[in-house]
Amino acid sequence: MKRIIFIIVAALALVSVHACTQRAEVSDYNFRKALDTFYDEDDDDKALELVNKQLEETPDHIESRFLRAKIYWRHDSNDSALRDLGHAIKVYRGKHETFKSTLYGLQGKIYADMDMHAMAAKSYRKAMKLAKKDNPERVQDYMFDYANALYCADRPQDAEKVYDRMLKMDKSDCAAMIGLSRNRMDEEKYDEALSWLDKAAAYDSSYSEIYRFRMQIMDKLGRDDECVDAALKYYELDEDLPAWVAAPFAGRHYSYGVAKVKAEMNREKTSNRWVGLLIELYERHGDYRRAIELYDKVESEYGTDKSLSYYKSVCYSEMGDMKNALKEINRAIEQSGDNTFIVNRGDIYRGMSQYDKAIADYMTAMEEDPSSGYEYYAIGWCYELQEDKVKAMDYYNQGIDLCKTEPYLFVSRADLLKEMGRTEEAAKDYEKVLELDKDAEDGSCRHYALHGLGRDDEAIEWIDKMVEAEPYNNGNLYDKACLLARMGKLDDALEALECAFRKGYRKFSHMEHDDDMNPLRDLPGYKALIEKYRDLPSGDETDEPEITPEAAELLVSEVNMKKMAGGTYEVPCSINGLPLKFIFDTGASDVTISSVEANFMLKNDYLSSKDFRGARKYLTADGNIADGAVICIREVQVGDVTLKNVEASVVKNQKAPLLLGQSVLERFGSITIDNDASKLIIKHK
Repeated sequence: MKRIIFIIVAALALVSVHACTQRAEVSDYNFRKALDTFYDEDDDDKALELVNKQLEETPDHIESRFLRAKIYWRHDSNDSALRDLGHAIKVYRGKHETFKSTLYGLQGKIYADMDMHAMAAKSYRKAMKLAKKDNPERVQDYMFDYANALYCADRPQDAEKVYDRMLKMDKSDCAAMIGLSRNRMDEEKYDEALSWLDKAAAYDSSYSEIYRFRMQIMDKLGRDDECVDAALKYYELDEDLPAWVAAPFAGRHYSYGVAKVKAEMNREKTSNRWVGLLIELYERHGDYRRAIELYDKVESEYGTDKSLSYYKSVCYSEMGDMKNALKEINRAIEQSGDNTFIVNRGDIYRGMSQYDKAIADYMTAMEEDPSSGYEYYAIGWCYELQEDKVKAMDYYNQGIDLCKTEPYLFVSRADLLKEMGRTEEAAKDYEKVLELDKDAEDGSCRHYALHGLGRDDEAIEWIDKMVEAEPYNNGNLYDKACLLARMGKLDDALEALECAFRKGYRKFSHMEHDDDMNPLRDLPGYKALIEKYRDLPSGDETDEPEITPEAAELLVSEVNMKKMAGGTYEVPCSINGLPLKFIFDTGASDVTISSVEANFMLKNDYLSSKDFRGARKYLTADGNIADGAVICIREVQVGDVTLKNVEASVVKNQKAPLLLGQSVLERFGSITIDNDASKLIIKHK
């Protein structure tokens, strides 16, 4: 009887196990599909739909909670993401595909994105402790995140202790060294900060953050050329770095920065990143004409694009060429197929004194986003420029009712209230501006509020900070002229206005209707300035930036060669980091390497299978046609010149020389052979 019962129980157990297995297979089906959709198809909506189905069936499924949190986080639904992570942490039992430390790690990232750095530090600290058991490889990463959160939470000394612990665990941890350098920089101990950066570079010179902090330190020290060098290295190593981040530092010594960027453009002719940086330098310098020329060049090579048209419209607008600005913004609107750039067109119409058209565009934008304060301010300003102050006040009031974060709404209403004698109400609005506007940067109106409150010395100090922060921003100089004119400092206002003109300010149609210019209009000096600059081209008065001797040297490279029997030259090169010697041959069409070198490079990871692009027939020295492989060499370095993505041929003849042909030479500027000194002289374009 016992034997029969045992058999029945065993059979039931097997059935139960089989059933559980089937349920397990079914239970995470939607999650697996969601995972594939999220990572392979990059379809967040479909992934969210699938993971929601999974959680309806199994609400405590850890992996699904984690995936949904990532989707929510990616779409800025931070509260929903944190709820999912909190639930997953609460019900976490046993082992799962997702480590518990990973849940806390994502929680920390979300808190950090929300600027809740104290909460982020707590989450990272928990992730760090848990990772010691469940994911040891990530401990150092979580330690760094923890230290960074402490630093952002105004606890730099606590952060430093964590960096020290990181270095005790791994003396080559560059991230920890960068953290310590940042602390020393905050303390203005720049020599110590640079010492940590040098140490990090000795371990890993390709770590981009080294150069981020180096450029900031060199900027603080006023070492402009070194600031430029560090900024360009940072830009080179961090391919995701926007040009506008690097440009302020790369332009500290303008001619030097321009020369170095041009040299990089010559080395990497297939990349538009350096073109983008040069455009940014030109624009920051007020040289919009050259920026437009580069935009035109990009457009001729790659076709029209809404962003290119928009950027060109901005340049034309800054030059005061409103006709072309309008033409380009209309192209951008047509190419986008929607109203993305409608506000920008409104700004151009306003600059052309076509206020009804400007208001119509602002109204269209307002219908799509009724809570945006800028459109209400812009419409109110248009009515002010038309001297309809009743309607202007109405729109300022509407805008403030819907959006209480737009400083220009408050300062504009305050100016009208003050004009109407309602000084107490005006003062409240001016104080609101001071509460909202705390950064001395382009677009600030704090100086007008300070003047409205009678704090003129502070107002001048503020506008001077704005001018100092962006010395080539002619709009800030024009604002300074407006402020000084309001104060009755007419000689100073004329001086600031002439500085704005010298830097390229040409918005004469706007000036004709700008009330701030009223105190200056009848002055002979004002009329003389208008007459002098109205017909001059915009941009800085200097033409091409003067290239200093130091900068000019960057445009010339000299490579030592070895003269061979027969009159040829051997040139030292490196291919994807492998040092080789090539025969300099102006008659060869491209770069060729023998199968011996190619096989060696493939076996030693200097080449990968992805670098092979197909086959090609080539002509041998004896006049026969043979087959060879085509490869893409990621990097060819000749002396101090580096070229990216160079096509080359692999020939089957094992004794074939390595030839440096036209596919490389044509990407230099001009080349000269100094026979006496056995040097190849490359002058970049």
